[in-house]
Amino acid sequence: MLRRLGALVVAAVFVTACSAHEEPVLYRADYPQYQSADALFDKATLVVEARIVGAPRYLREVAAPDPAVTDPKLNPQAGAPAAAAAQPEAPPTVITVYTAQVTKVFKGQAQPGQSIEVKELGGVFEGVTYQEEHTTPLNQDGGYVLFLETYPDSPAALLNPVQAKYPLDAASNPAPLPENPIKLTRAELETMS
Repeated sequence: MLRRLGALVVAAVFVTACSAHEEPVLYRADYPQYQSADALFDKATLVVEARIVGAPRYLREVAAPDPAVTDPKLNPQAGAPAAAAAQPEAPPTVITVYTAQVTKVFKGQAQPGQSIEVKELGGVFEGVTYQEEHTTPLNQDGGYVLFLETYPDSPAALLNPVQAKYPLDAASNPAPLPENPIKLTRAELETMS
């Protein structure tokens, strides 16, 4: 179910916190960058205005062992005692799944009033905070315009955690996150639809 993080994560480098977990575990992922709102719209399979409702759920994904690590032909350290191999263990992949109540559909297969699941990398799992660098998570009860990729067997994923979510301001207009250079207006969304 969670084998895809969505948004075509090309590479991920993990920075782990100290063993006491006083600091969050940081994820760094390389997402595709988009040059315009039109490019985001074209790539997305679903573009909606939605409100995040209910409590999020947190899932931990454990990846299958990499044969390059476990196969003695590919890795001479495979099967060696733990002290000899001494490779730092990557943190688990923690994903937060939000329920989004659709209020308007700009593109894709959804209906106003429908609930959809949206996943993001990071969250609080078993008392440890996992977060993606340079982004802010979706807020419960917050309104957003979301550019999503959908899957038949997994929650929808943002195309990019910074460029594909636009919080709605007090007048219900989409506002880009501070790190997002792509401005978007409701009129542009209507035109793209």
